[in-house]
Amino acid sequence: MKRDTKTLVLVLGLVAALISTGCSATVGLRSQDVQGSSGPNPPKIDGAFAVSSMWLGKNWEIFVEGSDLDGDMDYIWAEVSQLGGHMWDQHLIRLKGVDRERFKGVIIVPTPSFQSRKIYETLRVTLRVRDRAGHYSNPVTLEVDLGKPTREAVPESWVDARKHRLGIIFFDFDLDRSEDIRDFKT
Repeated sequence: MKRDTKTLVLVLGLVAALISTGCSATVGLRSQDVQGSSGPNPPKIDGAFAVSSMWLGKNWEIFVEGSDLDGDMDYIWAEVSQLGGHMWDQHLIRLKGVDRERFKGVIIVPTPSFQSRKIYETLRVTLRVRDRAGHYSNPVTLEVDLGKPTREAVPESWVDARKHRLGIIFFDFDLDRSEDIRDFKT
């Protein structure tokens, strides 16, 4: 019986040692993974540009540049709204590879080629960048009046950014509101 007790104590001690070693290694790996994939610094939007007016049926180009000292940017969060219409929608544009540390590129928003009324539409996009630690960048808001000629050219500093397409935002435009407009006029 003494021998069985010694063996049991020895086996339990060995099992306890294996469990504690296994847990320590697992905890150590998880701690390193978390530290290696996220950091204390929030991302920044370093600049943005988009034309403020354009004809319908064109692609609205939103030029944006961002950076993060930790290199852990995860995605660009875009809130899109059509003023007086489809009020709000959100889109995520994932960042991969070197874009997680620094990016400069263009986001494309296709616009419909027809409309059911003869007034222009205003589209607003607010961009924020989120990193893996859950930090958000400063917000940047851009607007475009659709149905008017373009007033400004793309600045030379953004022309090369066209080569790096970050993503496309497909927005469900609310174009058939002629009855709603009549209701407001009466």
